[in-house]
Amino acid sequence: MEIKYLTPGPGNLREVMGLMPLLYREIGPGLALVMEELIKDDAYFKLLALDEAGAPAGFMAGGCRLELDFECRAGIIEDIIIRPDLQRRGIGKAMLAEFEKWCSARGAAGVLVPCGRPGFYEKAGFEKLPVTRYWKELPAR
Repeated sequence: MEIKYLTPGPGNLREVMGLMPLLYREIGPGLALVMEELIKDDAYFKLLALDEAGAPAGFMAGGCRLELDFECRAGIIEDIIIRPDLQRRGIGKAMLAEFEKWCSARGAAGVLVPCGRPGFYEKAGFEKLPVTRYWKELPAR
């Protein structure tokens, strides 16, 4: 099976959102707005994989920023989603390789994954870190 990779634009929001239920149990009304903004923002890495029929096969988004904890600039993976029937065919690995090139071009010393499914990242050479995340809701504007 041949996979086509492209940088998604606003016209691809529907395909990207079609993959989101594979990653998130609950999808609130804000996810489409966030994805729409992310797709338009040139500061983010975005990659959409399409199968031979042109259906979405996978999506990846990330950024590059200064990380105080690691004392460097780092790539940050926000999302990586591969359709279950196409997993273990190298799509995620190919997307990750493109992201790593993108991060290196921006001066990143490494790539950080704030959260992820067990197995994939370890196979890709990532070290699992003992980190706890916290969240505080802010009042609506």
